[in-house]
Amino acid sequence: MSNDKTHRLLVVGAGTMGAQIALQAALHGVDVDLVDISPDALEKGRSQIEGLVQRNVDKGRQSAEEAAATLARLTLSSDLDSAAPRCDWAIEAVVERLDVKQAVFGQLAKLLPAHAGIATNSSHIRVATIAGDADYRARALNMHFFHPVVVMDLVEIVSSPHTDEAILQEASAWAERIGRRAVVLRKDVDGFLVNRILGEASREAFSLLADGVSTFDQIDLAVERGLRWPIGPFKLADFSGLDVLLDSRSARYAAHGDEGDRKSIEVIKPLVEAGRLGRKSGAGFYDYSVNPPAPLPLDQP
Repeated sequence: MSNDKTHRLLVVGAGTMGAQIALQAALHGVDVDLVDISPDALEKGRSQIEGLVQRNVDKGRQSAEEAAATLARLTLSSDLDSAAPRCDWAIEAVVERLDVKQAVFGQLAKLLPAHAGIATNSSHIRVATIAGDADYRARALNMHFFHPVVVMDLVEIVSSPHTDEAILQEASAWAERIGRRAVVLRKDVDGFLVNRILGEASREAFSLLADGVSTFDQIDLAVERGLRWPIGPFKLADFSGLDVLLDSRSARYAAHGDEGDRKSIEVIKPLVEAGRLGRKSGAGFYDYSVNPPAPLPLDQP
């Protein structure tokens, strides 16, 4: 991207991750189009963004004038045809379904300017799988942000075997531009760096629970005090969403047949079926209607 460009960002998908990626960019002076086909998702995204900005004001991190300027940099719409051609970079943050991501990437490749890279925020679907042998594959890569985006100062940038070097470098520049530190992977391995390491620890924790070695709250306590993790693996699972974790572990088990994934599914699936999705539903492994959250029996609906 040449220096005379406006550095306008397109984010597709107004869910939690997409909305916060858009806000993070706007906080750093970048004009952003946040696009979603769902009016409900757009409204929830707008509400989330406005709530986070208001919290910044309440905590003295932004003045009212700065907050207004931040919000003014954001354009929310369902009109991808109008938004994409004026943007210099795109980040896809839609549902973790390959067919949906492939459809979005196909649209973006046609609508974006030729210089614009196309990134997926997916933590487990490789961009090489999304792009296949499509003509746009040299422009595509993974930019995996961490939740919550406005707090977590890291982006994993992952090239496919076909990603152009200039696009890889531009992705790092975009991470810096919006105030996030980038780590670059030149080989797209399952789980990238953070989740690959974390996943091994988490699968072991779920295996210990499934085998009756200890209770989930005791495992959390051991990890928090013994390894000095900020939160244990089961609290982290609740924070991430048990439905999201079930999808990722199920996909990984289908691909690799890992015993730790099988035991994780065995533990998580009944909770998800009972509507216990973690923090976002008010209950998962823990009950979030009380403060501090209290462990719940696993067999309680």
